[in-house]
Amino acid sequence: MIRPAPALPRTLLFLSVLLLQGMLVLSCTKQDEVKVEPEVASSWSLQESGTTVNLSSVVFINHRQGWVAGEKGTILYTEDSGNHWIKQESETTHDLFTIDFVNEKTGWAAGAEEIILHTNDGGQTWLKRSPSGAQTILDLDFLDEKQGRVLGTFPDIRKTSDGGQQWEAESTEATSNWTSLFFLDAQNGWATSMRGDIIHTNDGGLTWIGQIRIIVPLSGIYFANLKQGWASGPGGRLFSTLDGGKNWDEKTSGTAADLWGLAFSDPSSGFIVGAGGLILNTTDGGAQWQQNISATKEDLWNISFPDVSHAWAVGHGGTILSYQP
Repeated sequence: MIRPAPALPRTLLFLSVLLLQGMLVLSCTKQDEVKVEPEVASSWSLQESGTTVNLSSVVFINHRQGWVAGEKGTILYTEDSGNHWIKQESETTHDLFTIDFVNEKTGWAAGAEEIILHTNDGGQTWLKRSPSGAQTILDLDFLDEKQGRVLGTFPDIRKTSDGGQQWEAESTEATSNWTSLFFLDAQNGWATSMRGDIIHTNDGGLTWIGQIRIIVPLSGIYFANLKQGWASGPGGRLFSTLDGGKNWDEKTSGTAADLWGLAFSDPSSGFIVGAGGLILNTTDGGAQWQQNISATKEDLWNISFPDVSHAWAVGHGGTILSYQP
C-alpha cells in the first residue's frame, strides 16, 4: 500500500450544515500544549499542473511517480517528480475525491455518484468498477492489488477482496458521512466522520469499535505505527494518540485555519496542509510544529509524503506544490 493522506474538499460538503447546528464544540478531550514555531523558510515550490480544476487527492509510490485526482474526472500523472504532469483519460466527468496506488501499475480513484475507477497499467486506461449510485465516495484505501475499502456519505464501510469487482458492507453501527480511512496493515484500520467519530478495527474489518466521539468534524487521520496517530479538522483542530486510539488528546496547532490533509513519512516526520496555503511540519513526532512558507495562498486539501525528502500537496484551482529540501 502506498498511502496518500486523506483527501479533501470533501468535508466542505458538510461543514456549513454542522456549523449551523452548533456541533463544533469539543468534548471528551483535553488540550495539550505543543510548541509551535514561527513561520520558517522551506523548500516548497509550485509545479505547473496544466489545469485550473480543484485537485482533491495525490499519491506518490516513490519520489518520481505519482498521480493526482480532482474535479470533472481529472487524473494527472508524473514520472519525473512533477516536473511534467500528463493528463490521463479517466473516461468520466464525475468529480474524483480520492486516489490510491499500490504499485506502479495498479490503482483506484473514486468520487461522486459512487464511481470507482481502476487501472492495471499505470493509468493508461481506467475502467469503471462500480454501478452508479446516489452517494459520494470520499476516501479509499487499498492494501494490495486485491484488498481495499471505500467510505463516504453512506453508513457502512465497503470492502473488496477481488480488486473491486465485488464489494461487501462492513457494519460500523455508528454514522454516515464518513470522511477518511487509514489502514496500517491487514488487521488494523481507523476511520473518521463528520460528527467526530473515530472508529477502529483490529480484526480486518470484522468488527469496528468506536474509540471516541470528539463532536468536531474530522477531515483526516493518519497512523505512523500501531500506537502513534493523528487526526485533523477545521479551525486548526488537531488530535493525537500514543496508544493506538484508546485515548485522544487535543494539541495546539498554532493556527485557526482549517486543517485538511496530513501525512507522516516516519514516526518523527510529518506534514499538515490546510486553508490559505497553510503547511505545518514536524520533525519530532509532533512535539513542535513549524509553519512553512508554502508558495501559495490557495487552499491545500491533500498531501503525499513518500519519504523524508519528498512531498507533494494539492488543492484549489489546480495547485500542486512540491517539497524537496
